[in-house]
Amino acid sequence: MNRRGIVLAGVLIAIAGGCHAAPSARRGSPRAEPAPVMLVTATRATLAPMKSTLHVLGTTVATRHVTIRSPAAGRVMGISIKNGDAIHKGQLIGYVVNREIEAARAGLAIARKLDPQEADALEQSVDRHDKGDGIPIVAPDSGVVFHPPVTSGQMVADLDPIAELMDPSSVYVEVSIPIDEIHLISPGMPATVTSGLDPGNEFSTRVAAMIPNFDAGSATAPIRLDFIGAKSIHDIGAPTEARIVTAVVPDAIVIPATALFQDLGEGRYHVFVAGADGLAHRVDVTIGIHDGTNVQVLSGIKAGDEVITSGGYALSDGLRVRIAGPQS
Repeated sequence: MNRRGIVLAGVLIAIAGGCHAAPSARRGSPRAEPAPVMLVTATRATLAPMKSTLHVLGTTVATRHVTIRSPAAGRVMGISIKNGDAIHKGQLIGYVVNREIEAARAGLAIARKLDPQEADALEQSVDRHDKGDGIPIVAPDSGVVFHPPVTSGQMVADLDPIAELMDPSSVYVEVSIPIDEIHLISPGMPATVTSGLDPGNEFSTRVAAMIPNFDAGSATAPIRLDFIGAKSIHDIGAPTEARIVTAVVPDAIVIPATALFQDLGEGRYHVFVAGADGLAHRVDVTIGIHDGTNVQVLSGIKAGDEVITSGGYALSDGLRVRIAGPQS
C-alpha cells in the first residue's frame, strides 16, 4: 500500500470511531420513565348501623263489617246518613213505612170522599195497625258508613241492606310479597306504611300474619300488617306503600356503594384499598345489607381502611394513586 492509501485508511478509521462515540456523548446515560399516578377520591370504612328494607305495595282492609238491614218491606223514610258518618249502636237512622199501611191511608182518603160516615171507623182500624212514622231502623252496632246508603223514599224488601258500616279499629294493611322474597319475612317485623290518600304521614305497623294464599298471576303471597301507633288509616281500599325492615345490624362495616365492584359469578365482589405505600390494592369482599347508597362488608376489609370511590374500571392492582382532598 502506498503512502496515500495509508493516510486515507487512517482518516476512515478516525471517522468511524467518531461516529460510534458521538451518540453516547450526545445522549448521555438513558433514564427510566416515571410511573403514572392516578388522582382518586377515597373514604374510610366505618362502623354504623344498617337495616335492610323491603318495599312493597298493598291496600287497606277491614275485618269487621256491619250491615244495617230493613226490618220490613216498604218505603224508607227519614234517612239522612252519608258516607263517612259515624254511627253508634242503637242509633235510630230512619223508618220503613209498611206498603199495606200506605195503601190503607190512600184508601182512607178515597173513602172520605165516597162515604164520609164510614170513613171514621176505617180510620180507627188503620190507626190500630199504623206504627206512627213507620217501623224504626236501628243500627245493630257502631261503625262508620262506607257503602252508599239508600235514600228516603226508596222502596226496599224485608232485610234489604240499608247501609254498610265498618269498624275503623279493625282496618289493617294487606301487602303482596314476591315469592322469592317471602322467606325474608316473619311475624313481628316492624314496617312503615304511607298512602297517597294521606300524603306526608307515616304509619307504624308490624307484620302480624302470613296469609295462606298465593297469586299465580303475579307470583306473590299476601301478608297482614297491623297498625301499632297512635295513627292509622280509616279508609278501606286505600292504596299503600310499605317498607318492611327485614334485618338490622347495629355495628356494620359500611362503605359507599360507589366503592364496590361486582365480579363475574354470583355474589362475588371486590374493592380497591388505598394503601400507605401509595398503591391501589384489589381486595375481595363479601357483602351483606345493601340499601342502595351504602353497603355492609362482612369480610375482606376492616373499619378505618380507605376504599377508593372513583376511577372505575381504570383502577388496577398495584396502580400508583394519589388521594384528592381530605379523606373522610
